[in-house]
Amino acid sequence: MSILSLFAGPGGFDQGAAILGLTEKHIGYDIDPDACATARAAGFARTQADVRSLNPDDFQDVKTVIITSPCPTLSAAGKGTGRKGKDRQTVIDGISAFGDLNREVGDPAEYHAAIESVEDQRTALLLENIRWALHLPNVTTVICENVPGARDYWWEIAAELVMNRWMSVHVLEVQSEDLRVASNRKRVFLVACKDRMPDLGYLPLRGGVHMPRFDQAPYDLVPVASVFGETTMAQALGWPTGERVNTRGNRRTSGGNEFSADRPAWCLTGKARTWKRVSDGSTLTPAEAGLLNGFPRDYPWTGSSRTSIFQRIADVVSPVVSAAILGIALGIEWEPMVADYLDRIYRTSPTWEQTDLFDLAA
Repeated sequence: MSILSLFAGPGGFDQGAAILGLTEKHIGYDIDPDACATARAAGFARTQADVRSLNPDDFQDVKTVIITSPCPTLSAAGKGTGRKGKDRQTVIDGISAFGDLNREVGDPAEYHAAIESVEDQRTALLLENIRWALHLPNVTTVICENVPGARDYWWEIAAELVMNRWMSVHVLEVQSEDLRVASNRKRVFLVACKDRMPDLGYLPLRGGVHMPRFDQAPYDLVPVASVFGETTMAQALGWPTGERVNTRGNRRTSGGNEFSADRPAWCLTGKARTWKRVSDGSTLTPAEAGLLNGFPRDYPWTGSSRTSIFQRIADVVSPVVSAAILGIALGIEWEPMVADYLDRIYRTSPTWEQTDLFDLAA
């Protein structure tokens, strides 16, 4: 029962699977040679391929698929063409058309027209989420991940899965620092299970929607307080307290150009390669940037340039978050394993302790 990762990148979900002891069951595909090289160097199975060229029928033994389609057109840092306008509506229509086609009430031309008419093909990659969710022959679990700008697409896909009688579909927003990762990173996941209701357990949520049955309307999930505590940037990197980080030199933005290292770092972007510690002007190494995103310090980041390496570190999902999501989707008791992993990479004393969620809510 393999776990298939599409657009698998340098290993965010691979490392998450390793935290849960699932490495041997995890296979991944990605088109980027540097991302593939990094994953292989870390010991993970990676095949370089364009996901659009793969046939779901060739993966008969896969029951869990993870789809992390790259989509910079959804990012708040870009032009946002995937979040508004013609491309957004075209892909939304394409998702609906594919769902209709799967129920044999639609026209195949509608789906293909949606792909062909999108101006930026990176936005069209979002249609791979619905294609694999509905066409993998024996799939029972689907996990989709992207930036918050994908939320509307996940809701549309969730609706199609509910229409196809999936038992449980959640759209969840998770922030990595709520799981004791040493940097701020917000991601939105679609977690769908065909034949079970997952236990959200200790996952700290910032919001979401749940559609467990065909005839039930969506409702908001109530956030649960984190039981994991916090790791500051200084703690993760072994810095003394009182350090500050400059992100933009002398340039000023509405959000400022410095932050205190005595809290989780700002969200890493490709430009984190130029961040400087104010006290001595030193810049982050790839190992340090990866550590801030929840990877081991010795993770083998490889690439043609420092710029490309930092961009991959910025784009990849934190393995801590991916382990939590995988554990929830597959019914694995993930909390102690994630806490132990955090203790090891951040060199802290064991912190996990079973806590009554009703007490936390109170």
